[in-house]
Amino acid sequence: MKFKNFVIPLIIFLVGLILTYIGALFKIIHFQASFITGNLLISIATGLKVLAVILAIVKLIFIYRK
Repeated sequence: MKFKNFVIPLIIFLVGLILTYIGALFKIIHFQASFITGNLLISIATGLKVLAVILAIVKLIFIYRK
């Protein structure tokens, strides 16, 4: 199994992780930039992390079927 197959899901997961930390920071300091709030950032980050895990599972299924 090559690491190269999982680069895209890994990048998406890391972006989600970064957005989670930024969203938590926004919530701690009660910061709001226009419509961007901590809750919105954490929600987007959770969606991205779920998408990354689903993509990785699909790639694993396709690799093991070959």
